Order: sequence, then structure tokens, then C-alpha cells
Amino acid sequence: MNTDLLSSANLDELLTFLDTLADSSDLPSLVLTLRKRFPRLEPEILTIAAEISVTRRCAPEKLGEWSRKGFLSRALLQQASRTAIANYRADAFKGLAHVVEVGTGTGSDTAALASVCEHVTTIEVDPLTSELARRNLELRGVSNVTFLVGSAEECLPRVADSADGFFADPARRSRDGTRVKDASEYSPPLDTIMDLSFGRVRAIKISPGLFIDAPARGWSRQFLGYGAECLEQTLWFGTVTIDSSVFLADAQRGWSPAALPEPLPYADAISGWIVEAHAVLNRCQHLAQFFAERGIQQVAHDVAYGVSLNAPKPEPFLESFRILDAFPYNLRKLREAVKLKKWSRRTELKKRNCSLDLEEIRDNLPLEDHAHDAPFGVLFFFRWHNVTWVVLAERFHD
Repeated sequence: MNTDLLSSANLDELLTFLDTLADSSDLPSLVLTLRKRFPRLEPEILTIAAEISVTRRCAPEKLGEWSRKGFLSRALLQQASRTAIANYRADAFKGLAHVVEVGTGTGSDTAALASVCEHVTTIEVDPLTSELARRNLELRGVSNVTFLVGSAEECLPRVADSADGFFADPARRSRDGTRVKDASEYSPPLDTIMDLSFGRVRAIKISPGLFIDAPARGWSRQFLGYGAECLEQTLWFGTVTIDSSVFLADAQRGWSPAALPEPLPYADAISGWIVEAHAVLNRCQHLAQFFAERGIQQVAHDVAYGVSLNAPKPEPFLESFRILDAFPYNLRKLREAVKLKKWSRRTELKKRNCSLDLEEIRDNLPLEDHAHDAPFGVLFFFRWHNVTWVVLAERFHD
């Protein structure tokens, strides 16, 4: 798309018109409406205006109130860092004179870096993306940023000598929008970025599901969560970040596997309390050590639940449930137990390392219609000693 179209008054006129329409997320219908209302405008500007309008409606939950007037595409929003995560990561660059960023995206990380550094140079290979980000930062009043359009290979030699910090958010989707799983297909490739040698503080945002031996190359992995999800993996160089550490951006809480006790033996009984750890702990592969620090036994090496005789202390990294009953899975026995408790359809079903169809089980349980004061519980299904077990539990409220 010709970025000159974005600098015209046409885009602002289109977005103002779209703001007057009833709430709609149907992109094709919005484009059709625009074509009827503005028949002389180029189809490209109509499409981008409609997509910006649709994306603005869902962006604030992730990026904040400013994004209600932001310039965003759906693909850019998907890869953008949540504001809380961008701010947390930027804190490691505080006080640096010049940070170079590869992969401008929406400008979410750019703005966070610019708030703690003297100057940021951001490199984006796609001219349209760079222009949208420039508008976003202008909207937010950020002025200490230089935008470069081109590949990292082309642009980095121009700015590397003056940079004391480096951050990269490589594109993790192919041209057709498919998510790539091989880091060599990142743009730029991950190995290329990790081999760069400038910047005393460096960070790379990668997929949380990517397994990489970062310590062997002098980097540390950190898994970042928000809500109940593990959203990002950051590779750090030049910081005190301990490898496989985790951080919850919304709770502002971190944990590291360093200097912890040896894991406890796996559970020999399912009683007391069942514990479900946050997704970042499952991903960092040190769940047993986290449990051991709190006196919790992991159910089994391949089951990411723990059991404890005492109620664990409430914290953002785990949820605890009081065990009411536990037995090898039998649908008839489970139906009787649920019926006796008069649980409602609000009851949750969770599973680990078993092939049961939870929706099929739910359909076969005598769960009562939901009402405001109707009781409900949580059902856990997992493999233990080569047998599928079910645990009936209730949430712990401190």
C-alpha cells in the first residue's frame, strides 16, 4: 500500500465516519459500507480504514486507552506487547542513551523504551507498519524516536556504533499470516539477532513455546505472563536475569529457580489440597522446585498439579482447591457424587495428561441449571500411577 494515502485527509475522514456507525467487527461489511459512501476513494485506503476501526474496538484491553484512537491492524495487535509487559521489559534499559529496536510493530515497545531512554531508533522493514507506528507515537506525544524503514541488515550498520541498548521483536508470521514455529524463519532470523555484538543490554522477544538453549550462548530466558496465560518469552543479555525465571506483569511478581531445595517425592496420596500452578511455571520447566519451596508435592512428573496436606498461602502463581473426594475415574460414580453435591453448570472441568473428552463428560453429568446461589465445584482429571483419576474440589477463598 502507498503510505502517501495515510498522510492524506482521506483516512481521517473515513475513520471519523466509521466512528459514527454502530459497533461492528465485521470487516467485509464495513468495507462495503465505505465503498458505497466514498465511491471515488481507492479500495486500499477503505480496507485499511475499516481494519483500523475494527482493531480500535478491541485494542484498549491490551494496549490502553490511547489505542481507541490508534492506528493498528489486527495482525500488528496480535504480535504487540501488552503495555504492562512492555513497561516491565523497558525498565531494564532505564537511563541508556540510545536503544536500537528491530521490529517496530504498533510502537508499543518503542513507546515504553522511549519513556526510560534518551533516544530510540526503531527499524521496520514494512513502510506501512512504520507509518502506522509513527502516527501512534505522535498520538501519544512521544518525540524522542527516529524511524528507519528497511531490513535490519541494511539499517543496523548505520546506528550500531552509537547504541548502548538493543531490543528486537522479530516477525513470527509468514507473508500469508501463518505463525512460524522455526526460529530460523523469524524475520530477521533468531540466530542472526543473537549473534549481534553491540549494546550492553539486549533483549529479544520470542514465542513462549520456543525451546532454545540460550545459556549456552550467554543469554537468559524469562517467561512473561499476564492473567492466566504465559504470553511471551524474552531472551536477555547483559542483565542479572536468571535463566528460566518468570514474571507476572499484572501482579508485578517474579520467581526464579535459583538456590531452591530439591524437589519433593511425587505424591503418594491424593488428599488435602490440589494445586494448579500458573502457566509460566509449567513453561519454565522448574515446577517441581517451585512446589518444593512451598512444601507441595507434584502429582507426577507428567502431571502439572500438586497436592498439599495444608492450604498453601495464596499468591498469584498458584490456585488452591480443597479436595472433597478423589477416586479412579468412573462416570457412574462421578455422576452420583456430582448429583449428591447439587453442583450447577458453573462447575469447571480441568485435565492433565489424559485423553478424556471434557465436553462429553460435562454433557453426561447431572449439573443443575445455573443460579446466583447455586453451588459449584471443580473437577480435575489426570493420570496417576497409570490410572485416570478424578478429583472433586472447591476453590480456596482466603
